[in-house]
Amino acid sequence: MTTPPRGFTLLEIMVVLVLIGIITSFALLSVGGGPRERLAEEARRLAALVELHQQEAILNGETRGIQFSRTGYALLTLGEKGQWQSPTAANTLIQHTLPEDIALGLWVEDRAVDLKTTAKLPQVLLLASGETTEFVAVFGFADDRAPDAPRYRVASDALGRLTMAEVAR
Repeated sequence: MTTPPRGFTLLEIMVVLVLIGIITSFALLSVGGGPRERLAEEARRLAALVELHQQEAILNGETRGIQFSRTGYALLTLGEKGQWQSPTAANTLIQHTLPEDIALGLWVEDRAVDLKTTAKLPQVLLLASGETTEFVAVFGFADDRAPDAPRYRVASDALGRLTMAEVAR
């Protein structure tokens, strides 16, 4: 007695395709959201650090500052003798170096700041009263100057209110 040749049923093939689709979806989600998500993450990080240091400046009654550079930014506090220094906190909360492919642009009080020069003083002040130097920091990709290139901005007004959004063109 010979058995007839047996193949896969349509239902079996469909189940395998659904499983492959689910596994592929999980793999894509674990990789990340792509370039726009990386820029949004950098903007969220800066906004969170500024908000944290604004609150600490108010609670401790001290003046804090943000020193921006081409490669990142550092948060500083004004010492008793008038010198800027790193606040006493974990290093991850006071300094951040940007990935090499992400560029930072800065405008303070509606004027562009040249980040190529090494700044000795912070460009943005966070005062104990809650007031902040007006600034706009824009994150984009260093090698993408196209008009429709993704960019994210973090901005603060003089009262210290922060906004973060994707730059619409």
